[in-house]
Amino acid sequence: MNEIMRDLGKELHRDDMRVQTIETQKKVQELAANEINNRAAQHKVLVVDTHMFVRTSSGLWAGLPQNLLQKLRPQLLVLIETDPEQIAERRKSDTERRRDQSLSSDIAFDLEWSRATAAASAVSTGVPVKIIRNEPGKQKQAAQDLLQTIQNVTT
Repeated sequence: MNEIMRDLGKELHRDDMRVQTIETQKKVQELAANEINNRAAQHKVLVVDTHMFVRTSSGLWAGLPQNLLQKLRPQLLVLIETDPEQIAERRKSDTERRRDQSLSSDIAFDLEWSRATAAASAVSTGVPVKIIRNEPGKQKQAAQDLLQTIQNVTT
């Protein structure tokens, strides 16, 4: 989405997208979905890495609203999670990002909201949701779980 904003003449840090107007975010989401569809035609498997929602000044904004789900036609939705305290620690140590301060309780809410959003998306698309744990020091296991899940759906 940031590449699309750059093509539209607006250079943004990756964390600045969520402070754009909802109309701007809608437009960029739509353009990104079109680009993803173009790439999907060339690949057997295409992974779209996004958030189920983002916090904006207008409220919680779906990362995959209904119109995009219809366009993208996913075969699988995957949530990669760890404990709220672990997420808070990882965010605190990440000096590359510009994040708002979040308490573990805020992060716990975000995880629940992501699950609820994934469930609603699964109901509307008829695809499964897989939750993969990304435990500290076990990133390789999480990656293997993701690969196995993708293979199960695509074979």
